Amino acid sequence: MSNIVTTSSSLSALIQEYYMPVLYDNIFKKSHPLLAILKQKAKTFNGRQITVPVEYNDGSVSAWGDQHSLGSSYTPALAEIAKTASYNPSMLTGHILLTKEETLLMNSQQAIKNIVSAKVKNLQKGLEVDVATNLWARSQTTDAWTPVDLLCDATTDVGGIDVSVDTWFQTPILTDASFADASGDTGSAGVDHIAEDDMVNSSKDTYILRMLARGVANSRSYSGENPDLIVVPQYVFDLIETELDTKKQGSPLSERMGAMGFTSLNYRGIDIVADQDMVGAQTGDYDGKIFFLNTNYLYMFFNSGAKFTASDMIEDTKSNTFVQKVHAYGGMVTSNRRAHCVITDVYSPASYA
Repeated sequence: MSNIVTTSSSLSALIQEYYMPVLYDNIFKKSHPLLAILKQKAKTFNGRQITVPVEYNDGSVSAWGDQHSLGSSYTPALAEIAKTASYNPSMLTGHILLTKEETLLMNSQQAIKNIVSAKVKNLQKGLEVDVATNLWARSQTTDAWTPVDLLCDATTDVGGIDVSVDTWFQTPILTDASFADASGDTGSAGVDHIAEDDMVNSSKDTYILRMLARGVANSRSYSGENPDLIVVPQYVFDLIETELDTKKQGSPLSERMGAMGFTSLNYRGIDIVADQDMVGAQTGDYDGKIFFLNTNYLYMFFNSGAKFTASDMIEDTKSNTFVQKVHAYGGMVTSNRRAHCVITDVYSPASYA
C-alpha cells in the first residue's frame, strides 16, 4: 500500500488481498452466537453437493452369550453406517459499490483506507443481516441456505432423506400439547400456547427450568450427549435469567460465550443465548421457539474458491459506479437431527426488545 491506488484493478487487488481476510475473520464474530460457533469450525467442500455422513445408528456388531462366532446361527443386524445426507450449496453474494466521485477522493493512503474500510464494514453488516434473517426463517427461501428451523424438524425432508420412511431422522418437537399444564391454554389470546404465567410457576410442568430440563432430556435421548447451546428469544432469555438468579446458584453467566464476546447464561453446563432475529420469523406473540442444539452435528460449509472472496471490480455501464462482488458459496447442514430438540408455541411478544 505504498503507492496511491487510483485504478479499479488496483482497488480490486487491494480489497481482495487486505480486506477479504479481515472480512472473513470478523463476520459473525460479534453478532450471532450460533453463527460465530459454526464459522469457527467451518468445513470446506469442492464438489457439486455438500455430503455428510449421517450419524444415526450403532454400527457395532456385538452379542452376549454363546452365539457370537462366525458361522454360528447368529446373524447380527448390521447398521447402515455409510448412509449420507446430501445438501445443495447456495451462493451468497454481497456488493461493494464505489462511485466515480469516491475514487477521485482517494488521493492519499489514508483516504483510500477510510473509504474502503467503511465500504467493507458496511458489506459485513449487510451480509450478517441477510444470513441471520435466513438462519431462523420458518420456511426455505429460494436459493438460500437451509435454515435451522428446517434442519431441526420432524416433518421436512432435508439432505435427500425421506423422514416419513426414515423416522430416525426426525428432531424431537415439543408443542404446547406436550405439556399438561399448557395443553389447551389459550388465555385471553385465544391461541394455544405456553403462557408467561405458566413459565414462572414452579409448580407446573411448563415452569421454564422444567422446560429446559425436558428439552435437554429429549435432545440427548438418542445419542446420550447434552446439547451445547440453547437459543431463545430475548423475552424468554430474561425469564430464565430471573429464575436462575432467584435460585442463588452462583453466577448464571456462561464463561465460554463471554470469552467470545456474547452475553449468555449457563444451565447445567449448557450455554443459553438470546437471538432476537428469531422473533422476526414469528407470526405473532404465541409461536416463539426454544432450540436445543448440539453443534457437534451442525455445520457450515464453504467452497474453497468462494469463502467470502472478492471478484474483479467492474464499472456499471449505466452509472458512474464501480462494483465488486463478494461471494460465499456453501450452506448449513446437520448430520444428526435426533441430537437436537425444539420447543414450540412459547409466548414471545414481538414488541419486546
